[in-house]
Amino acid sequence: MNSTGLNILKTLGCMTAVTFFTIYNTWDRYDYDYHWILGFLTFISTIATPLFFVVAGYLDAQSRHGSRWQIGKIKSVVVVFLFWMTVYYIWEPYQRGYLIQPWFVFTFIVIYTFHPIIEWLSQRRSVFCGVISLLLVLSYGYDLLTALYPDKHLLSLAPEYRLWTWLLFYLTGQLFFDPLISAWISKDKVVKTALASIPIIYLFTWFYEQHFFFALFKADRNAFILTGSQIYILIVALVIAANSVRFRKNVELKEAILGAVSKTMTGVYILHYSVFHLLTALIPVTSLTTKLMLIALTFIASVLISLLALSNSVVKKVITL
Repeated sequence: MNSTGLNILKTLGCMTAVTFFTIYNTWDRYDYDYHWILGFLTFISTIATPLFFVVAGYLDAQSRHGSRWQIGKIKSVVVVFLFWMTVYYIWEPYQRGYLIQPWFVFTFIVIYTFHPIIEWLSQRRSVFCGVISLLLVLSYGYDLLTALYPDKHLLSLAPEYRLWTWLLFYLTGQLFFDPLISAWISKDKVVKTALASIPIIYLFTWFYEQHFFFALFKADRNAFILTGSQIYILIVALVIAANSVRFRKNVELKEAILGAVSKTMTGVYILHYSVFHLLTALIPVTSLTTKLMLIALTFIASVLISLLALSNSVVKKVITL
């Protein structure tokens, strides 16, 4: 994957995290299904967390790692979690903000604990693809069974705790680094197919959620949309499309902006909802326009705060994994 495509995906991850979580977990009366524009923004932003894991997998695949790297990554995850948990319990205003989730931390600890196995698999393309296919079938099958049998206790695990789903996206990111796969996604026919598929996949997903899972869509606050196979296919198409982007004008400026914003992906993911909550305390939401303005301000403020934090060698440790 070229650096432009990677930066586009990381920037897209920043933006969709802000729109998805600030609307989906809003504290004001403009809930995510209050207006069709908010519902639409939420819908197209469901790629946020899956995209984060794909990017993380791709970045980790760029080099081989020893036990020191493995322990260092686990340590980083634990430090970030303990820091923000401490802030959460000490600083009262933050308690209404977005907290880095335990399932998110636990997933990465599991991934890095068993990372030698992942590296072993990544060197065996056929087996690796087979494992990813198996995880995709398991993920979608579990979601389908959960929808069909909502009262079964064994199928009641919350979507965010279905670790195999996030492992699936992480391994897919690793797979995109494979030279053969990387060459394949760069082919002109593959790129054109991906670009044509994105609106079709979104349209299919919209009808799929609204009609097939309509009751659960309302009752479970859009949970199933994160883990369906169509979202996986959408992520793959987006990666292929982003990888094909080549700037022709103002290349240096565009690359510099993308590069700066993309570096803040993890920081924005951690900070944005707290920033949003603090902004809503200063600017009451009285209309759809105000809400949309706050979302834009949240993104800008989160990026700027993250860039400032990254400039300090000590502070950056609490917003990077």
